[in-house]
Amino acid sequence: MHLTVTHLCRGLLARCLIACTTSLTGVVALADEPGAGKDILELSKFEVLSTQDKGYIANNTATGFKTKESLMRIPQSVTVVTRDLIEDIGAVRTSDVLQFAGASQFYRGESIRLRGARALNPYIDDTIDNTPYMDNIYIDSYEVIRGPAGVLYANSSVGGVVLKATKKPLPFNRRTLSFSVNDWGQYRGEYDFTGPAGSIGDAKLSYRLTGAYQDGDAYFKNTEDQRLAVHPTLQVELGNTTARFALDYQDITQISHGMSIIAPDGTLYVGAGGRKQGGYPKNAMEDHVRSQERITLLHRFSDNWEAKLFITHLDYQRQGSVLLNNAVNFADNTLRVTARRNFVHFNNWIINQDFLGKYHIGWMENQSAMGFTLTDEINRAANTADSVFGTKTLSLSNPDLDSIVLRTYSSYAETYPLGVNGSWTNNRRSTYYYSHQATVIPDRLILVGGLTQAGLQVNDIPSYAAKSTIRIVHYDELLHRYGLVFNVTKDIALYALKSTTFAPQGNSNTRDYYGILLPAQQGSGKEVGVKTALLDGKLSSTLSFFDMDLTNVPVAGIGISPITNASYSTAEGLQRQKGVDGTLSWAINPDWQILVTGYKGTVTNQSGSVPNGTYTSMYSFFTRYDFTHGVLKGLSVGGGASKTDGNILLVPATGYTLPAGVTQGAVYIKPDVNATMFVTYRHGKHWTFRLNIANVLDENLVMGTQGLVTTDPSPPRTFTFSTLYRF
Repeated sequence: MHLTVTHLCRGLLARCLIACTTSLTGVVALADEPGAGKDILELSKFEVLSTQDKGYIANNTATGFKTKESLMRIPQSVTVVTRDLIEDIGAVRTSDVLQFAGASQFYRGESIRLRGARALNPYIDDTIDNTPYMDNIYIDSYEVIRGPAGVLYANSSVGGVVLKATKKPLPFNRRTLSFSVNDWGQYRGEYDFTGPAGSIGDAKLSYRLTGAYQDGDAYFKNTEDQRLAVHPTLQVELGNTTARFALDYQDITQISHGMSIIAPDGTLYVGAGGRKQGGYPKNAMEDHVRSQERITLLHRFSDNWEAKLFITHLDYQRQGSVLLNNAVNFADNTLRVTARRNFVHFNNWIINQDFLGKYHIGWMENQSAMGFTLTDEINRAANTADSVFGTKTLSLSNPDLDSIVLRTYSSYAETYPLGVNGSWTNNRRSTYYYSHQATVIPDRLILVGGLTQAGLQVNDIPSYAAKSTIRIVHYDELLHRYGLVFNVTKDIALYALKSTTFAPQGNSNTRDYYGILLPAQQGSGKEVGVKTALLDGKLSSTLSFFDMDLTNVPVAGIGISPITNASYSTAEGLQRQKGVDGTLSWAINPDWQILVTGYKGTVTNQSGSVPNGTYTSMYSFFTRYDFTHGVLKGLSVGGGASKTDGNILLVPATGYTLPAGVTQGAVYIKPDVNATMFVTYRHGKHWTFRLNIANVLDENLVMGTQGLVTTDPSPPRTFTFSTLYRF
């Protein structure tokens, strides 16, 4: 890993916190860990404390109204991915997990696409997070909310939002250590310690300490996937108040982005270097260092009224030396490449304040939620072209990338903050919301509604050198959502929802002819559906029909603006998403459970054409069977598969030349099936052994689809062996 002195200091700080936490917990006697399926003490109506050892069926969620709520009472499509399912999938990247829960990948990392189109990166404990690459070692569950959710979650996409719930201290002792290694030499160690930590006066202390270290051989030549993750949390309970202090530190060294090429027939192009080549020269790695501090305060005024305050500070740096596919030509078998230095720095503060109350007016049960979100996000980006490297023309079929060695990051003379290239942006968001739920007819009819005043101020410097050219842009919008849930029976409900959302453009390059940022995108959506919680909640399902619009979508202008000497866009685009999707989770019996998701729809633009990077269908399933009796007792087997179809990438005017005689405006990616399997065996109280098999069918899979020449390829069929010890 390419650690600077600053990074080392942060790493030492994290290790000190580990030592302090371990010392504190070392004097505490172990308590018995509850068995799987037992309820955990409820600290707050805002949170689901843990989904560990609960299986795949989650009938409650912490997201629908920013509170723990039965899925049957939420007029929206929600899929909960529990920690058990995350571990059975065996993936540490968000996108690799969520492809088995109805979310397609844009790139391998924190990227997601919902209902056919790109959505923003997942939030962490209800707060915006724009880090592109993370490790999910400290994540307890994912909650996939489909459709506009901007009333409660600032900046969310029209297609929906994904929330990541972090692991929190538990009221009993659980301590695990695990080690894994795969068949091409990558190894990983993980730890997860939690439990009570004594008391100071009337204050009860508890802790959670999770982390991971990963190293060894990566599959693709000239690449690394090294990870260090440390996540200590200390919790203090005093009377009706709970305070939680957490530190997140991650250092990930990996490829900068996908470098594989999509052939005109929709398959991954493989030249003479073979599948292992991947498109990477030596030194083409990036370092992602993420340090975050989180403070959570929960206070219960009474049994029915409480408040939650969440304050977080994020410092994230991304830096590396990278290769870029500049032009691919299938007609003359050439590949043109350039090189550059990448630098990104986020320094973000976020405050969330929420209040929740439940009360009766006459016969009518009511629930009110209100609060605000304030953010101050400073984003600095600077990419420096390697003028010495220039542009190299290689053989497409045999580029011999092993002979190319990129300059190291530190060898670039231009260093932040003295650089003259790049941009600086300060985003200040504010959302003030009120949401209400009223049970108008007991056990039959629920009405919901909400309003949010959303604002955004962007202090924008398109060129870091020209600090005097700062532009201040304001956006304001009043968002709403209203809907109903009608219980046909106690186990079957119909719902309807209409809602809006509001978000700035996706990146700072979306500027008009005069170099001004385009106005914010505005979205609205309507959906109706049916939900079930049959067989005492063992069969939970949602089927949704939706119609959503997104306006102010950027449309590329013609040529170059003579004012800015750069490309430009206009905000005249429209994106319409229409279709049906569904989720079914079923505990067929105490030993067998399945999760199935499906989506079928269309995405069109203002001219009725299909936009770039969208898809028309996606299906996935995952299952697990536990042997609880006989000679196979302790054995569990399962697996799943995911498939995305209609995945379109438009052929650009330049940079991608088709073979001679071939004319086509788009490439549809071959819809291969990504299948995975696992086998676990639990021996006694302490040992668990696991075998995960990724890419069971050994397909040359497209795992991320940013573009025709920036695609994430999959490793081949991979066997990962792991063992876990519970103290």
